[in-house]
Amino acid sequence: MKEKIPIVLQKVCAGFPSPATDYVEDEINLNEELIPNKASTFLIRVQGSSMVNENIFEGDILVVDRSLNLKKNSIAVLNFEGQLVVKKMIKRRNIFFLLSKNGNQIKETEINENSDIQVWGIVTYVIHKTT
Repeated sequence: MKEKIPIVLQKVCAGFPSPATDYVEDEINLNEELIPNKASTFLIRVQGSSMVNENIFEGDILVVDRSLNLKKNSIAVLNFEGQLVVKKMIKRRNIFFLLSKNGNQIKETEINENSDIQVWGIVTYVIHKTT
């Protein structure tokens, strides 16, 4: 996407409204904004609802960067046991777990030396419709 989209100088208030302005500050290139490491970044669409507590919903598009290192509390796209999944990586008592949560449904899967897992990349942005 080489098109640039106008960005408004006035910031939007999530609290009480402020006077609006039509002043356009500049233009923004979404590739530059969302994808700093173009050669190592890919997009992938979400299927399923196991990550709704992380505000990742069915149909969302994930921006995933392969150049980033996996760390505690990273949300990653992984090939786990032959299936491509998006999960949060957590660590407790020097043990790593893959975590998914949808409401009260919580699933933690322990990662150990016998786990068949390959990290595809770290999720840097989630793109989803609001309506």
